[in-house]
Amino acid sequence: MPNYHSTLSRREFMKGLGLTGAGLGAASAVTPMFHDLEELVSGTPDNMSYPWWVKQRPAGNPTMEVDWDMLTPSFSMKTGVDGFSYPGPYPGYLVHQDAQANPSKMDPNKPGYRMEDYALLMGALQRGLHDYSVDEVLGADPTGPQVNNEDPNPEAWPDWGWPDEPKFKKVPRWSGTPEEASKMIRAAAHYFGAYKVGFLEVDDKIKKLTFADATKWEDCDTPYYTGGLITPGPALGFPTPVKVLPNKMKYVIVLQVTQPFDTMRILGDPKTNTSMHAMNVSSFVMGYNQRLTLLIRMQTFLKVLGYLRSESVWVYNTGGGALAGMNEIGRHGIGISPELGSAYRVNLGIFTDLPVAPTPPIDAGITKFCETCGVCADLCPNEAINKDKEPTWELSPSRLGRPEYGIPAGTPNTWSRPGVKNWHVDYVRCRGCSYCQGYCVFSQKNFASMHNLIKATVSNTSLLNRFFADSDRFFGYSNVDSDFDGWWNRDLGSATSDLNYARLLGR
Repeated sequence: MPNYHSTLSRREFMKGLGLTGAGLGAASAVTPMFHDLEELVSGTPDNMSYPWWVKQRPAGNPTMEVDWDMLTPSFSMKTGVDGFSYPGPYPGYLVHQDAQANPSKMDPNKPGYRMEDYALLMGALQRGLHDYSVDEVLGADPTGPQVNNEDPNPEAWPDWGWPDEPKFKKVPRWSGTPEEASKMIRAAAHYFGAYKVGFLEVDDKIKKLTFADATKWEDCDTPYYTGGLITPGPALGFPTPVKVLPNKMKYVIVLQVTQPFDTMRILGDPKTNTSMHAMNVSSFVMGYNQRLTLLIRMQTFLKVLGYLRSESVWVYNTGGGALAGMNEIGRHGIGISPELGSAYRVNLGIFTDLPVAPTPPIDAGITKFCETCGVCADLCPNEAINKDKEPTWELSPSRLGRPEYGIPAGTPNTWSRPGVKNWHVDYVRCRGCSYCQGYCVFSQKNFASMHNLIKATVSNTSLLNRFFADSDRFFGYSNVDSDFDGWWNRDLGSATSDLNYARLLGR
């Protein structure tokens, strides 16, 4: 099993940095101030707040630069062109066409591909990823017959109880300040399974994060479908109905959804395993199951309060998370949060008319750290992640292409929208594995007390970024876990397992 912590002492760490003796004075100029290490790392970060070293930025200004005038609306349902820098025309089918998760790859003599591994995947797959019984736009079906109340939305309170029992009638919808609403939503969302909660106010910038061809806005009372369908595009294999959201839905509740940590990291040698396998994919779909469960619970919660709620309009949930202060955006094109790194599944966005207090973007030095790190690019088995030091506005063509699918090297980049200064992942090469997600330097969480000290330093100065990135490699954190049998035989009473699976419940 992988290394979850280092036995490096604080003195050894400082000595390794050259910060003992005469070097300590120089270090004080570039490191954050704290009284002692115990004060710095005491306790687990509060789910409703940031670690102390995380700084807030102006609204609409994440650490990854965005030119909002250049960033055009996304029509990815038709063209495959997707969000800030996310897959479009090719990966939608290539990721699964040759994926090792296909049951035809089952091999009783190959760990990770045995019958029990595929049974784990099929069990995890139920309900969430391919469950179309729940309308994510209009919400789940009501729990019972509905009664009228004073609010224009007459479906707020379900008609609970037997026919002769008193009913809730003439009940006005919940009211309070945006700050009170935000506190209430955080408490409920955490209880329902969210790890962290942020908020956005809908403006023209936020609307650019929605599917422009499948999501329309107008002055109406409730969301509805137009009856039109977007025909299957390169990134989708099924028609998508066109929906209309009321202009009064001016807010987005952004919920960070986790997934199992250990199965996400059990991948095998990247030199021989270039795609997903059953156990690895099970961690993804467990996260998507949690997403659907959380969505249903939160939509019902908002409905009972008397407010509108709608989902499934994000183009790129990582961009929405960056704007709401949930994460920064990394070299690999996905989110990195201060607490979880890239080891989470998705930022669920629920549009509503309940006024909430927006949360600004954050700066924990993460995107800056990506300039000198490159662990994800080194691990990527398909050479999809850009290794250039600096991010760029330029949408470079595919360096290697995918000749086996008739996609030559030099194929123009049609999968990234212009307007974001990024490393622009070559998604023609991406096959959907989680090497970059599970082995991001920030995904090591806080298994060692020293990790909080390192994160705090990274947030305040970039002078030691190269040393920290090299230390990640030196101490074996980027050594990929191949112990499939170890997972099946793991100690279910260990603190690590408890921590991993508790995170599915937002604990």
